[in-house]
Amino acid sequence: MRAFLVGRRPCRGVPVDYFLLVEERDTFWEHYGIRVESGGERAEIQHITVSWAGILSLLSKLMQGGVTPVAARYIVEDWLLE
Repeated sequence: MRAFLVGRRPCRGVPVDYFLLVEERDTFWEHYGIRVESGGERAEIQHITVSWAGILSLLSKLMQGGVTPVAARYIVEDWLLE
């Protein structure tokens, strides 16, 4: 599993870091997930999608909304139901 910092946004003065998680399943498939870290808290959700465009869209929504680790799972669940 590889993790790449995609961005950092403040939420109420505390920085929130957003990571793209990449897991190679084989030569042709990668699964993508996210990690959100802030103030010693961390949420990691693996295997959300195999869509590169989809995971970037999700990360963009998380960053625009200033989503914290506490709320990340709820936002991902809603995104999956869209």
